[in-house]
Amino acid sequence: MYDVRDYDAMFADGVRVHAYLEAIRRAVKPGDVVVEIGTGVGYFAVAACRAGARRVYAIEMNPAIGIAEQVAADNGCSDRITFIHDDSRRVELPERGNVLVSDLRGVLPLFSEHVPTLADARARLLHPDATLVPVRDTLWVAPCTAPTQWRRDHIEPGDAPHGIVRRSVAARIRMNWYRAWMDTEQLLAPGVQWAVLEYASIVSPTVAGDAEWTFGREGSVDGFALWFAADFGFDIAFSNAPGDPKRLYGQAFFPLERSLAVREGDRLRVELRAHLVQGDYVWAWNSAFTPSAAGAEHVGFQQSTLVSRLISLEYLRQRSVEDLARGAAPAR
Repeated sequence: MYDVRDYDAMFADGVRVHAYLEAIRRAVKPGDVVVEIGTGVGYFAVAACRAGARRVYAIEMNPAIGIAEQVAADNGCSDRITFIHDDSRRVELPERGNVLVSDLRGVLPLFSEHVPTLADARARLLHPDATLVPVRDTLWVAPCTAPTQWRRDHIEPGDAPHGIVRRSVAARIRMNWYRAWMDTEQLLAPGVQWAVLEYASIVSPTVAGDAEWTFGREGSVDGFALWFAADFGFDIAFSNAPGDPKRLYGQAFFPLERSLAVREGDRLRVELRAHLVQGDYVWAWNSAFTPSAAGAEHVGFQQSTLVSRLISLEYLRQRSVEDLARGAAPAR
């Protein structure tokens, strides 16, 4: 869970914050009602007031919201902000909003209950013609070499460092994705648009798509880099693409089951799926490698984060008990 220090570090990401502040300034008109989901310590709620909002309903599940009222008072706008410590899906507001401000992403926009939360807000908390900040996120994917630290930790040790065989652990590690900061030099081919999340209309949190590349040079493909580009409207945008100034988000690295040596003319295809399951995303990435050389081996991998989770019957039983205690359906 984020703490106050984390929210302040997010505010130190100048590119992200400038995009949000400029979009809020242009989206909010005098007299507007603004709903902010994920207000943290209230910085963007203050920005909405300064842009002319008559009322801001600033919602946050994290206890860090406890300092937000003081932040509002320090900025002279506590009389126009109503702070609500709750899940927005349980909140009833006395009026609907004209503007929605949110940043519920993790490393990727497909994070936790981001999509269901926005869909609920559109239906219950906003006017039909409300302005959303941001408008959309576009996800991109490219084959890449492994991030430097990941390579040091999980590739360079080999199959049996110190004489102890680690193949089973290495296989499990390659069934999950990892946060990383990569440069353009680590990409073996250009990024391909994988999915677009239109926040004015998206309903289903399940997202699937595919991408394909024909390599123009040789190299070693260790996995795939995923990133997003945020569009705020008003010609305001930012990206966490490799090579861009480092954002707090970083990129996501999805390893291949094993590294592939590729040559010019070889082809690689990946099908990516993200399914929301009990508040957490299960990712699957199925890849197919087609070499250009006659007689060379065609390779296919089927990978999923579900495999990386050491789920036992005891864990499932315990989860069922916890779900029942919360009044939810038991895990299946």
